[in-house]
Amino acid sequence: MKEFSPEQVARMTPEARARYEKRLKIVKRNRKILAVVCGTALVAIVVLVMCMTVLFNITSIKVAKTGAIYNANEIILASGLNNGDNMLRTDFEKAADRIEKSLPYVLEATVTKKLSGAVTISIKDTTAAMIMHTPDGYAIADIHGKVLEKVKELPENTKLMTIRTKGDFKAELGEKFYFADTAEQELYDEIVAHLKNAGLFEKITAIDISDKSSLKVEYQNRLRLLLGSADQLEVKLRGGVEVIAAEDSKDPNTIAEINLMIPKKVFVNSVDSLEAPTVITLPEEGVSQPDTTDISDAEGTGTTSEESDDEDDGAQDVSAEENTSE
Repeated sequence: MKEFSPEQVARMTPEARARYEKRLKIVKRNRKILAVVCGTALVAIVVLVMCMTVLFNITSIKVAKTGAIYNANEIILASGLNNGDNMLRTDFEKAADRIEKSLPYVLEATVTKKLSGAVTISIKDTTAAMIMHTPDGYAIADIHGKVLEKVKELPENTKLMTIRTKGDFKAELGEKFYFADTAEQELYDEIVAHLKNAGLFEKITAIDISDKSSLKVEYQNRLRLLLGSADQLEVKLRGGVEVIAAEDSKDPNTIAEINLMIPKKVFVNSVDSLEAPTVITLPEEGVSQPDTTDISDAEGTGTTSEESDDEDDGAQDVSAEENTSE
């Protein structure tokens, strides 16, 4: 808006002068607002630049808990954090992810920060729990499936859970292993889910899905659960839980194969070793099966081999008496 001199304003008519003064007042007010906004924006830009360059930088990095595998220097190096890094531009969640991936034996990494610039890293270790054969050797993973290391040869006297499959595994350090075959992955996930629900998973020492019609699971390297096909896995494993509890109550060192191929029917066969799988055939009609348990009823009724042996002994005694009388 063009401003007039006092002489020009004085020569205006009263109506024109009033309109002019009103517009001038609005213009001056808008100029003041614009000046305040521009000044505030300038200050904000200066503060932002300082925050991104001078203020809120990392001044120190320490490791509060190192764990048993890696030292503080290894953990800090894996985080990718450095003194002088700006805290506003640093993604601390990614730093924690880098630690967990670069240092496989780290189960969980936590990074905390303070306005003073002090950064603290805490970690929680994981341990080896599984082993599987891969195209380039063997992969060792924790209970969650995270690959911890790769080795060329199978370790001797390993107590790790063995995962067997017909196909191959995809195993990258610091990441969760998975099956190359999608169907095998789904089958494995289903078995693991049922084992966890049954409370058995952490005591399992082998899962064998190399033959989809003859699935096997080993418990504490001494009880082999023969599951047959994937049909009614949950029912079969529930029966396995009951038999394992019964066997452990009799002898916690029992070595046996537990046939769970028929849902709600369990057949227990004691063996000397699980090193070589023993083939167990399902009973035919009229043929007795050693150590058999029927869990078809809700409460479960059992018929053991001891009862069958007693009946056989009684039959032999009667036969002997008849032969003697003759």
